[in-house]
Amino acid sequence: MAEIADGYKYKGEDFIFLVEIKDELGNPDLKKFYDQTGGSRSISNDELEISTKDRTGSDYGDKTETVSIEGELAHGDAAVKYVKHAARNKEYVKIYEVNTKTLEAEYGMYMISSFEPSYDHGDFATYSLEGTLFGNVCEMVLTELPEGAPPMEGMDCDGDSGGGVEG
Repeated sequence: MAEIADGYKYKGEDFIFLVEIKDELGNPDLKKFYDQTGGSRSISNDELEISTKDRTGSDYGDKTETVSIEGELAHGDAAVKYVKHAARNKEYVKIYEVNTKTLEAEYGMYMISSFEPSYDHGDFATYSLEGTLFGNVCEMVLTELPEGAPPMEGMDCDGDSGGGVEG
């Protein structure tokens, strides 16, 4: 886990989303979305108007919490395949939002309310998905992050996994 100085300004790449799938034996396995390009969380509350003899104002109504994830489609991405299957079969998916600097995570069960692949000519094929929380958000600290997309063939340098940017 990295040390973070007070006042550190987070970057978009400091946060990733993971999905929990079941392995061949039915055990939970966290998978990283390959080539994730963006993600967000939204929390909104309905407003209830209160009007009594003593006071007027607003109170909290129903809460809706959603996550949105987008990325480039990559061959072998088990997370995207799993979410697409879940959306088609009306299954809930456990999605994690992870701070990669601290490994702190929030997770919950989400209904996949939309899954949209896009195949524009001349551009990378992409996907976007949105999930709506069912129940509560839980917190935890991960011990490690799952591996991401494997290096592209030919990017190895004498056994190095390659693919990263040096600087």
